[in-house]
Amino acid sequence: MSKCTNSLDPSANIFGPHQAATVSVLCHCYNHEPYIRQTLESILAQKTDFSIEIIVHDDASSDRSQEIIREICDGHALQVKTILQSRNQFSQGRRPPHFTFSRARGEFIALCEGDDYWIDPYKLQKQVDAMHRYPNLDLCVHPAIRLSMRTGRQRKGFNYGRNERIIDAKEVIARHNQFAPTASVLMRSDVAQNLPDWFFYEPGLLVGDYFIEAIIGRQGVLYLPDTMSVYRREVPGSYTDRFRESSGQYLEDDLELMLRFTERLREIDGIPKEALEQRLSYIRLNYGLQFLAVGDQERFENVVREIKLDRHRLPLSALRLMYRSRTAFRLGRLGFNFLRRFL
Repeated sequence: MSKCTNSLDPSANIFGPHQAATVSVLCHCYNHEPYIRQTLESILAQKTDFSIEIIVHDDASSDRSQEIIREICDGHALQVKTILQSRNQFSQGRRPPHFTFSRARGEFIALCEGDDYWIDPYKLQKQVDAMHRYPNLDLCVHPAIRLSMRTGRQRKGFNYGRNERIIDAKEVIARHNQFAPTASVLMRSDVAQNLPDWFFYEPGLLVGDYFIEAIIGRQGVLYLPDTMSVYRREVPGSYTDRFRESSGQYLEDDLELMLRFTERLREIDGIPKEALEQRLSYIRLNYGLQFLAVGDQERFENVVREIKLDRHRLPLSALRLMYRSRTAFRLGRLGFNFLRRFL
């Protein structure tokens, strides 16, 4: 068996016979040269009383990411397994989970993207111990430090209180934005590997975090109050970075994809309908604000007309005023872009 594996068959056994790990850590990388070493070292620094396997997928990075991954793989060949693509798969409609989830042999799956990292060496131990206390729950998360790559500013985010608690699915699903940082996620493998086929194989799904939160967390999400990871924001080439640079038909097509995949949650038992409707309106709001930011009043109007958020009538009234009045739209755009610099 080679130390570093490159395989496109999602059902392939890349490990050979060995005792299954308790946690499979999945790390997805693409052009993360400045960050991937810190990411992998933070995973390897975990202190646990159980075994861990690390599966790294690099989607044909054009920088030195694969070189760094190989270097680390050579030093930890029994623990770190790699899938190093020679051709970018995302551009062919295949997202990283297509290649990694089915390979996980652990009881649990943890996620840590190649531009994030962990800051608590007992993170996995704490989460696994907590999940054993709640056998009826399938997903565990925690707060993170938000690190802006544009300003260097750091602040705590994804904070839902000082105490361990179970967060109701309605709160998770109806969120305006991301509920938990990707690098905080620990989930039961048997549930994660049985996500709907469209999550793994259907082209066009832009981001997967929300669907993990909604589907795997529909029985409730276990929240631990410890801040144990760093979430890098405004990383060049990231989804958030691309979103802020998007406009016109490209952005409109993305909106249609997000709505279409979110609508698929109606097929899942246990998804609260009211919470899902609120999420759909929040998706429209996020894209509407991007059309506002780039000055596209026609598309802004088309999106805002469909928003239904009864608890936010005052902000909605302001948005509707903007599409009725060019002056209000221009002023709104100036104000929004000014505030956005500090978000």
